[in-house]
Parts: sequence; C-alpha cells; structure tokens
Amino acid sequence: MGMTTLAAPRAARNPRLLLATLLLLAVNLRTTVASLPPLQRDIEHDLALSGWTSGLLTALPVVCMAWFAPAAHRLAHRFGRDATALAAMGCVMVGNGVRAIDTWALLAGTLVAGIGVSACGVLLPGTVKEAFPLRSGLVTGAYTVAMMLGATIAAATAVPLERALGSWRWSLAMWALPAALAAVAWHRSRERPAHREPVAEAAMVRLPWRSRAAWLLAAFLSAQSFLAYAYLAWLPPAYQARGWSPEAAGALLAAGNLAQLGGALVFPVLADLFVDRRPVLGGAVGCTLTGALWLFALPDTLPWAASAVLGLGLGGAFSLAMVLIVDCGANPAAAGRLAALAFAVAYSTAALAPVLVGALRDATGGYAVPYGLLAVVAATQLALGTRLHPRLRGTVG
Repeated sequence: MGMTTLAAPRAARNPRLLLATLLLLAVNLRTTVASLPPLQRDIEHDLALSGWTSGLLTALPVVCMAWFAPAAHRLAHRFGRDATALAAMGCVMVGNGVRAIDTWALLAGTLVAGIGVSACGVLLPGTVKEAFPLRSGLVTGAYTVAMMLGATIAAATAVPLERALGSWRWSLAMWALPAALAAVAWHRSRERPAHREPVAEAAMVRLPWRSRAAWLLAAFLSAQSFLAYAYLAWLPPAYQARGWSPEAAGALLAAGNLAQLGGALVFPVLADLFVDRRPVLGGAVGCTLTGALWLFALPDTLPWAASAVLGLGLGGAFSLAMVLIVDCGANPAAAGRLAALAFAVAYSTAALAPVLVGALRDATGGYAVPYGLLAVVAATQLALGTRLHPRLRGTVG
C-alpha cells in the first residue's frame, strides 16, 4: 500500500461565487502571451532579436505551462486547489509586473507568469467536475470564453497602451493589475476546510501515462495548441510584412480572438446535447482547417473573415478539449491528473510552434511554407477528433 497524506474534503460553496471567481482567474490565463505579438516588431528592434529568438520569447510561457503542469498537480494535491490557485495567480501578477524592468526581467517575468498560468490551467477541470458535474460543458465554455476574452483585450490594447505609456515594457507590465484583482478575489472567496481525511497518495498523484484515452486527448490538444500559439505569435507579423500597420495587424489578431469567444461558448453548449461529442468536434476543427487553408492559399482575400473562421474553430476545439478532459476523468482528482498529463504533452508541443514558424520564415523569406505546415496540422487534428469516442468517458482513473 502506498503512503498516505491528508486531503481536505470540499465543503459546500456558493456556485455563483465560485463561477465568478473562476471566470476572473481565467481572464488572466492568456494575457501574458497575447500581449506580446502586437509589440513583437518593436521588441525585435529594441533587443536586436532574430525571428527564432523572437518566437522563443512567446514560447517561454508555453514551455512553463507544459513542464510545470505535473508539478502543479502535485502541489494542488499537497496544499489544496484553492491555495495553489492563489499562489499561481500571485506568480502571474509578479511575473507580468517585473517585465518593465529590463531584458532579463522580461525573460524571467515571462517564465514566472507561465508557471502561474500552468498551475491554474491544471486546476480548473477538476474544479468544474466537482462543483458543476451536470453543467460541465456550459461552465467549461464560460471559463474558456473568459480566458479568450482576456487574450482578445490584451492583443487589442497592447499597442494603444504602448503609445499611452511610452514603452512596450510598461504595456506588458500593465497585465499585473487584473492578476492582482483575481488573486484578491480568490483569496476572499476560497474555502478553509474544517478537517482533513487520509487518502492514498500514490493513486492521487500518479499521472495516467498508460491510458489510451489520455494520449488521444493529449494528441488532440497538442495539435490545437500548436495551431493556436503559432497564429498568436505570427499572424500580426505576417500581415505587417504585407504592409499593414501594427494597430491593424493587432486588430486582425483580436478579431480572431473575438471569434474564439463565440466558438468557445457555443460548441460546448452544443456538445452537452449529444452523448457522442465527435460531430461537434468535427464542426469546430472543420472551421480551423478552413481558416488555415484560407490564410495559406488566399492571404489577401478577406483576411478578416479568414481570421474569424479560424478563431471560431480554435476556440471551439480548445473548449471541447477541456470538456473531454472532464468527461474522461473518472472523478475530480482523475480529471486533474488527466489535465496535468494533457497540458504537459500539448504545451511542450505548442512551445515549438512560434520557434518553428520563425525559423521557417527566416529560412524561406516568407510565410507560405510555415502557413502550409499549419494547414497540415489542422487536417491532422480533424483526423484525431474522429477517434474520441464516447466509450472513453470516465475511463481515466
């Protein structure tokens, strides 16, 4: 028998208050990354960065989100989801805030914020499965929308904030403020259990590396995350290279992010109407593939519409992946372990996307080859979605 540790029972909690604080946390989970691409040209110029190095800057928080996911799960098991989420949001606050200091602080702050984002991302599926078991699709869609809303606002306001504050550094640092608000709100609302009960430590901590369902979900989420972070990092620079202003290129990214909001909310609600999620998955990823092919083959033809179709698919597919994590986990703790594994694999893959696209741009002198690669990844994701059968539900322990 494995060692035992003490885990707190979860007392009843006001569901409206819990949902509100979850949404506030979620708003901060993409601002660190989304605030960078519209400022990328100025950052490259000021710091003399190459294409692949600039892509690495966007990849840093994604690397943290991948590699820290298993550790975040263990910390949540040891200290509780509430305390871990509070500490994680503190990391996002501090990490974003110090980015204004100097180049090394920019790198270090991005890493620290990425660690905080990783921990929060691992905790949310288990919280949803425990607190909202009958409305997992709706609640997952709601917090995914909040997360993408934060990304949309960060992308759209990055350049205006730079102009108002006089520096891209201060524009990046401003995202410490909503993280501080979320940390305060979570601290005031979090549970303080009255007693603790022993649970089996080995069973609670071990990730489901041998589960077929876990690896299918990890592969699907890997393709999804690769596409999302590639376009997040390189859609604005690609259109600036076509003569667009930084403001217009940032607005194009924001339009795609805005479309993600609709996809993230609508597709999970539709999925709750079906036992088999695959038709809805196919619809979402079909939009992603259409947008990817459009941007590759016809980049100058209605690019705003192409970005919106792509965003609709990316938002829907990501939100549905979160729903599937809740579905496949046998219980809240299992959903947390599954999320840790899926995020570790997916974000490790996604971290390569900004660097790879930047390297291909440098090697080929343009965006045709990297955007063709992204269309292939979207087709692969569509094929993976057909394998996520409803019989996988509740199979990951």
